[in-house]
Amino acid sequence: RRAVGGGRRLVSGKVERHGLFINGMFQDAKGGAVLPVVSPRDGTVIAEVANAAGEDVSAAVAAARSASDAGAWAAMPATDRGKALHRMAHQIREERLDLARWETLDCGKPLAESLADMDACADFFSYYAEIAPKALESESLPVPEDGVSSHLTKEPVGVVGCITPWNFPLMQAVVKVAPALAAGCSVVLKPSPWASLTCLHLGRIAASSGVPPGVLNVITGGPPGGDAGVILGQHPDLDKLSFTGSGPTGQALLHASAENLRPTSLELGGKSAMIVLEDADLESCVDWAMVGIFLCTGQVCSATSRLLVHEAVADRFLGALVDATRHRLRVGDPLDPETNMGPCVSREQLEKINRAIESARVEGCEALLGDPEEWLSPAVAASGGFYVAPQIFKAPLESSLWNEEVFGPVLAVHTFSTDDEAVALANATCYGLANCVMGSSTDRVRRVSASLRSGVVWENCNQPLYPSTPFGGCKQSGFGREYGHLGLEEFVSHKTTISADPGFCWNWYQPSTTPDK
Repeated sequence: RRAVGGGRRLVSGKVERHGLFINGMFQDAKGGAVLPVVSPRDGTVIAEVANAAGEDVSAAVAAARSASDAGAWAAMPATDRGKALHRMAHQIREERLDLARWETLDCGKPLAESLADMDACADFFSYYAEIAPKALESESLPVPEDGVSSHLTKEPVGVVGCITPWNFPLMQAVVKVAPALAAGCSVVLKPSPWASLTCLHLGRIAASSGVPPGVLNVITGGPPGGDAGVILGQHPDLDKLSFTGSGPTGQALLHASAENLRPTSLELGGKSAMIVLEDADLESCVDWAMVGIFLCTGQVCSATSRLLVHEAVADRFLGALVDATRHRLRVGDPLDPETNMGPCVSREQLEKINRAIESARVEGCEALLGDPEEWLSPAVAASGGFYVAPQIFKAPLESSLWNEEVFGPVLAVHTFSTDDEAVALANATCYGLANCVMGSSTDRVRRVSASLRSGVVWENCNQPLYPSTPFGGCKQSGFGREYGHLGLEEFVSHKTTISADPGFCWNWYQPSTTPDK
């Protein structure tokens, strides 16, 4: 049960069983329940994880509360917490290949993408280790009265619940865990039941890097047979909740937070647009359009799943995009170094994507890529994995494909004639996570960019994010920010202290100047 052992043991001589990571140790769920880990690569069970019940969630929250109340981690100088975060970054870099292989087997993304994710995870820990000491310094505040001073102190918010999705399993966890730990918080992390293996490794890495027991806890599980995420989101002893995932789940968690008057940050869905102006460099636009919809098999909240192309270059651009997709996109085994688009995460997600594709055809969307069966080799098609062919459709504005998030490699295309029309079409959505605009005139690109209603706008690029660049949305894409200084601020509580010199007083209540009657 020691953290160094990774909490893994063979079950029936075939697959490893991974326990919950609570209070610095791995342990089975108290009821003994487990969930199979099904690899989207071939549909086989590659491991089992503990399926946490209510008492397991409460044990994890209690461990985090005990660590928070003890205060050793919170009271530690930020530079010393940073040393532990640097050690975590170093260990992730040391284990990047093993972690990336687990990530690929667990969620299906190509190994090259998983390796890039591991590098990003290490970079996030290093970044917050570096910026936290300065960012968390107290700040002197000006006051207009002699004998009085004031300062603002930044303190950890306390016990944080983090519920994370399956598309970037470790990275989505790290962008919450790293700033929360840097701020001095204690954390209960609940990854998606569809992809949680690397998050359990994160618990082991934290323990071996000097993070005290109870400061980081990792609980796994979910349907069927469990509701650990719902239970954690409703737990009354959390001081903060941070969630990334679907809109309906985010709304339910927000209702639970309202019952407890608890601050909550939500990073939800999107239906982002890529605007291609007629003077844009079309060759680079083709590459960025493919990145925007085929990265992670299109299972990205900020995916630019709507493509708006100026009518003057639409035929030429779409011809180049279709040609590049046919010749450059290779769908297959995510462990094959030649593959650059793997399966989607689960059979349920595959069925959801296929339903959206069928609806697009019924609603009159025009398919541009031809027969989807040509994308899958006989070996891949027979593998038992959850593979889907890419799709590019010319889509009417009233179609479901244009308006609803698919979360798959399905691109909806429409044309525009003026910049104002492009902006209006891009903004005509309930989401507001990200958009991008491509063009050769910097001033024009900036004008269009400034009119787009989203938390992130990319100019002449698509999807790059860095530890220093805040990320988050508006409208139904949620609120709060991850990455950068703002990501650290999400886990900070501000205390204002006003101090007067000894003996200072206002002498507000003076003896009466009116003689007693």
